Amino acid sequence: MFYHTHVFYSKKKDKSPDALKIVGSILPDLALTSAITWDDLHKKKDILKFFDFVKRQEPSFSSLLTGISHHNTLDYFTHIKYKNITPGFVYASITPQLEKLAKEAFNISNDRSKASAHNLIEGSVEYYILYDNPDLQILLRDSVKNIDKEKLSFLLSKHFRTSKQKVLKGLEKFFYFATCYDLGKQNEWMDFFEDLNKYYLNVDIYRAQTKEAFDLALDITKDTYKDFLKYAVSSKDTKIKDSN
Repeated sequence: MFYHTHVFYSKKKDKSPDALKIVGSILPDLALTSAITWDDLHKKKDILKFFDFVKRQEPSFSSLLTGISHHNTLDYFTHIKYKNITPGFVYASITPQLEKLAKEAFNISNDRSKASAHNLIEGSVEYYILYDNPDLQILLRDSVKNIDKEKLSFLLSKHFRTSKQKVLKGLEKFFYFATCYDLGKQNEWMDFFEDLNKYYLNVDIYRAQTKEAFDLALDITKDTYKDFLKYAVSSKDTKIKDSN
């Protein structure tokens, strides 16, 4: 899921989240910037190794790990299994028409169309959440401002054996995408998708088709997203798992 959906879930699981917990709830997707790999904070074995490292190296960052755990659980229901059925909610929500529109809107190849349709479904859920909970954007912005980014960069770079400067630069870009758009407004999703696709895939989108695709995603999820969130929040199945 996108940023504020993870924040929403983390806040529901913990009524008094601190800044590190909120940042932890979105941190695994730092992989988008290539500062870390996708497996580093999405695969069980790698997550648990990072948890052990942080507990030994910097115990004051323990709440970051709670946030990462929240991210992992929601990702599992989102992508892998939902109500004991595979795939998870988002992939099960994709229709052939949405996948076709995603391919046209995002100017991408067939092998990328399902992933982009998945982004549209996730975006629609994010939009609905922010429409009802605009304060989540303030919470995330404040959390990003209040963490020690230098120390976080040091921990990530040391454990994952990469450059601290590379991680810091990646965090800056990642936090920009997470906080610099008002994703409670439909028109800002067009700006977001345009910038994200240019950054990640180096392709230009077609805005009119993207609007059509996003409208379809909103229609697909309007009667299902609340049930998904209720299930995810109420589930006791919170052990770390492989996700993606």
